[in-house]
Amino acid sequence: MEKDNKENLKLPPLIVGVLSGKGGVGKSTVVAELTRTLKERGFKVGVLDGDLYGPSMRHLLPEDTPPKLEGEKLYPAQSEGISVMSAAFFPEKKGPVGVRAPIANQIIAQFIEEAEWGDCEVLLVDFPPGTGDIQITLMQKLFFNGIVLVTTPQELSLLDATKAAEMTLDMGAPLYGVVENMSYFLDGKGGKHFPFGQGGGKVLSEKFSIPLLGEIPIGLQESNQGFFQTLAEHVLGMAKGEKRCKIIGEDPYHFSIEWWDGKKSVYRYGVLQEKCICIECKEKVKIVAEEVKGLEIIPVGNYGIQCRFSTGCSKGIYPFSMLRAMDR
Repeated sequence: MEKDNKENLKLPPLIVGVLSGKGGVGKSTVVAELTRTLKERGFKVGVLDGDLYGPSMRHLLPEDTPPKLEGEKLYPAQSEGISVMSAAFFPEKKGPVGVRAPIANQIIAQFIEEAEWGDCEVLLVDFPPGTGDIQITLMQKLFFNGIVLVTTPQELSLLDATKAAEMTLDMGAPLYGVVENMSYFLDGKGGKHFPFGQGGGKVLSEKFSIPLLGEIPIGLQESNQGFFQTLAEHVLGMAKGEKRCKIIGEDPYHFSIEWWDGKKSVYRYGVLQEKCICIECKEKVKIVAEEVKGLEIIPVGNYGIQCRFSTGCSKGIYPFSMLRAMDR
């Protein structure tokens, strides 16, 4: 049912999440600048501010016209020609600043299910910091073309960003790349200084086998425009299917995946079924059933696949990240 709900939502064709493990790393600023860059390039862009407890998008993208509710449709605010949905637009003292997680999840669900994005082509989702209920709800309800991690070089930021990356993979969402913010500053003579350490973004990219999309210096906003042009190219590359893969049924007992980088992996249905992580299978002793056949492979968005087996459990969803790791 969750899958059907996702597919029935009227959402922009390209959805990109921007995620960090902790606050204060400049994630929302990256979202705002990337949004403006895409808008300048002629794309119709929207921003969903998922941070209910500390929303900053209204400050970064102040509204020209406020959001409005018409019947069951919620029309986003408009800022510089950009559609923006944020809890910051709630009337003062009536916003969700102090709500518990179940209510917060309902608000996020309402933003997703009732927002009318019109002809928006790209939706950027500004995740709240951390790895809590709201982050999980966003990943459950949206098919992301890619998730971009934002970190700083500091060790604590890297630790938290690692947790965020692991949660993303556990949810089956595709990690696209990492941005290192506040990487360095330039002195008057052009020398680089690294007050927060060096190479943190590279460490993260190597750990999760994702590209380092860039390192943003402290200050020098005009010079940063070249970086955001490059980042915009990466984001638009997600829409071109650069990270898609092809699934092929080899025979009744095997299927293969041709990955976006040209690698081909072959899987046995019985081995895959043994790795099912549904609640029922977690409580059972797992035995590989060599005779299991695959009757159907069902794509689950950009996340992974679900298999209908000839016998045994067919409830599991197998993220592409897990399938790729099985052939390392």
